[in-house]
Amino acid sequence: MLERPFASTETLRLADIHSLAIFYTPLDARFDRLTRLAQKALGVQVAAIALCHQGRLWFKSVQGWNIHELEVGASFCARTLARGDLTIVEDTRLDAGFARHPLVEGPPRFRFYAGLPIRDRNGVVAGTLAVYDLAPRQVSPADVQALRDLGDLAQREFLAAELCDAQAQIVSKLDIARRSAMIDALTRIWNRRAAEELLALAMEQAEQEDTGLAVCMLDVDRFKEINDTAGHQAGDQVLRRVAAALVSNVRDGDAVCRYGGDEFLIIFQRISHEEVEQITRRIRERMAEFPLRTKSGQLTVGISTGTAWRAPGRHMTAEGLIELADQALYRAKQAGRTGARASITAA
Repeated sequence: MLERPFASTETLRLADIHSLAIFYTPLDARFDRLTRLAQKALGVQVAAIALCHQGRLWFKSVQGWNIHELEVGASFCARTLARGDLTIVEDTRLDAGFARHPLVEGPPRFRFYAGLPIRDRNGVVAGTLAVYDLAPRQVSPADVQALRDLGDLAQREFLAAELCDAQAQIVSKLDIARRSAMIDALTRIWNRRAAEELLALAMEQAEQEDTGLAVCMLDVDRFKEINDTAGHQAGDQVLRRVAAALVSNVRDGDAVCRYGGDEFLIIFQRISHEEVEQITRRIRERMAEFPLRTKSGQLTVGISTGTAWRAPGRHMTAEGLIELADQALYRAKQAGRTGARASITAA
C-alpha cells in the first residue's frame, strides 16, 4: 500500500491560495532555468519540478521527458513526498520499492532517481525537484550539494511565484479546472481563448495607465513542409521548442500564447517600441542557434515575426491591434521568411 505522501493534501488545497495560484499556469522561464541547470549540473537525461495537488503530480517544468501530469502513486516522487527529505536511488533495479516500477520496467526505463521536497509557506511538502537518468550512477558529495542548492532556489521561486498584470487577473478569477482549459495541451502555454481575454485586459490596463502596449504574431517558417517530410511528431517537437524559446526570451510577465496551428501571439505590457524590437530580434536569433534533433535528423527552425505597437495615448481595439500585427507578419513572409520581421506602429 502506498504511504500517504504528506500530512494533508487538503492543507495545500485550502490553506495556501498563493501556492495554488501557480498550478495549471503556463510555462515559466524561472522554473525552466532551474530544470535546465539541474539537467546540466548533474549530467542527467531528465530534470523536473513537479507540484502535488489532489493525488496528482503536475509538472511545472520538465526537461528531457514529454510529460504533463502523473498520479502520485505512479511516480518515483511518492517516496520523496513521504520522507520529506532528499531521496537518492542510485540503481532502481537494486531497490526493492522501485525494481518492478512501471517507469523502470517500461518506458522511459529510468535507472537513477534523486528528488528533493519543495514546501509551501506553511511548511507542507507541496512538490519536488527531481532528476532522472537511464543508467545507474553514483552520487558524489558535489552532486548532493548541487541538488540541495537547486532545491533551495526552486523553493524560493515557488514561494515567490506570481504572474503579473493581465495574467494575474486571469489566474485569480478562475479555478484550477477553468484555468487548465486555457492552457494549450501540446505546448503548455496560454491558448487562443486565453490570449483574447489577456489582450482585452492588457488593453484596459494600458489605457488606464497611459502606457505602451504591443503584440507580436509569429509563425514557423515552412511548417507544413516539416510535417510532410519529417512527420507530425517532429512537427509537435518544433511547436514545443518554439513555445519554450519564446517563454525563455521574453520578460517576466509577458504573455506567450499559441494562437492556432503554428501561429503564436505574445502580449507585451508597459513596453516601448525599441524594447519590442530588441526582444523579437533576440527570439529570432535564439531559434536559429540550436538545431532541433528529431528521429528524421536535425532541423533548423526559423520563425517570422510581425509586431504592432500601440503608443501611450493611442486608442485602439484588441482586434485592431491583432490585425495590424497580422499584416506585419504577412509583410515579413513576403520579405522572404527565415527570420524575417516587420513591425507597424498603431496610428
